[in-house]
Amino acid sequence: MIYRYQHFKLDTDNRTVVDENNKQLRLTGNAYRVLVFLCANKSGTVTEIGGFLDWAKDYDENHLRQYRYKINTIVGHDVVNYQNGVYLLTGNIEKSKNGEEIVRNTDLLQGVDVKSESESKDSNMAKPKSAKLNKIPAIIASIVLLLSFIDWPSYSYYTFMKIIVTGMAIYYAYYLYNVLKRKDFWFLILVVIAIIFNPIVPIYLYDKSIWMVIDIVVIGFLVGLISKFRK
Repeated sequence: MIYRYQHFKLDTDNRTVVDENNKQLRLTGNAYRVLVFLCANKSGTVTEIGGFLDWAKDYDENHLRQYRYKINTIVGHDVVNYQNGVYLLTGNIEKSKNGEEIVRNTDLLQGVDVKSESESKDSNMAKPKSAKLNKIPAIIASIVLLLSFIDWPSYSYYTFMKIIVTGMAIYYAYYLYNVLKRKDFWFLILVVIAIIFNPIVPIYLYDKSIWMVIDIVVIGFLVGLISKFRK
């Protein structure tokens, strides 16, 4: 198979790559194989390209970044681009066999809204992260906070309540920080809640009315949190 590109021609039968002046390029090893994959498939994720190179080895972003840099350096142009977790060829590519043209791909990087099949797959895999905020932890925490208004004969319930509230705060703080990439007011308040209610280094307030006020404020905060990030 021969792949013709604006800045190079790749011949898989002879395992050669030449530039636009028909000068052979010293592109070998995995960098060459990555270019073959992209010429054949137009684009691919780290997992897809790594599986093509060797399914038994774990290839990560660092490997692909090095191969991309080597390809672009040897070719002398930025022919391999990286966009939204996908490596892809920029511009047009023609495929031919025995001198006969088979297909011409002209749909790469023609605009910001262009989306390859690999990008669609990658987007589908990422959908769980963009799902609605789980309301169940907030509901459970609110219930145990309301039940703390009862005079329990044993302090064990309040320890249980602190564990639930602390776990809830850590869960939502992780969601905001890691998934939504937010370090704003909502994230900071969750961190404060986790510190106040943590059962490992407990904070003692001997006036129960103060705890009641804190509990009500936390419940109101959780209502606002769920309302803001429900989508």
